[in-house]
Amino acid sequence: MPFAFPSHQGLIAPLWRLKPAWFDIPALFIGAAMPDVVDGTIGVFRGRLGQGLGHSLIALPLLCIPGGLALWWLSRTVARPWNAWKRSGFLARAWNAGLESVHASPAPGTRTHQAARVVISLGLGAFSHLFFDLISHGGFTWFYPWTPKIKLFPAWWYTTWYRLPLPGYNEPYPIGPHFIMWVFLGILGIILLFYR
Repeated sequence: MPFAFPSHQGLIAPLWRLKPAWFDIPALFIGAAMPDVVDGTIGVFRGRLGQGLGHSLIALPLLCIPGGLALWWLSRTVARPWNAWKRSGFLARAWNAGLESVHASPAPGTRTHQAARVVISLGLGAFSHLFFDLISHGGFTWFYPWTPKIKLFPAWWYTTWYRLPLPGYNEPYPIGPHFIMWVFLGILGIILLFYR
């Protein structure tokens, strides 16, 4: 989960940069992190981390969108009194852009189409996470818990060059071709998010 932010948000940056009026940007950002938020929360109680229910299609409407709505509301509530930084530089630009998007987001209880835009943005953000994780993790978890993780790619995609033990995971993380794709998409997402 270390790249859940900012890479997943950056990978969908072309959507909101091309058509900003179509999306609620904070909802897209929160939705893009929700599969990892759901599985991270479940992992705390389960005692280990890893992809599971949060990365399934059933979790999108049942867990990711409701949980995302709660986080969206919390982000708006907490960020309302905050002010823009009066400095220059990368961190000030990132802070001010994020704060501006939260302040521009529609208020809860406003018109129906604005509420629908928030829900659709949350769902699209969460689905984009599932799609990019499919490419970079190699396991197809969309039908979990009815179907275990399926390997869709050729056998060479799952070659393991090295196993890296990680805290919170039962099994060491396999380093191989899919890991290279994970690093590439992570870096691409960061560039797309912070590119002016």
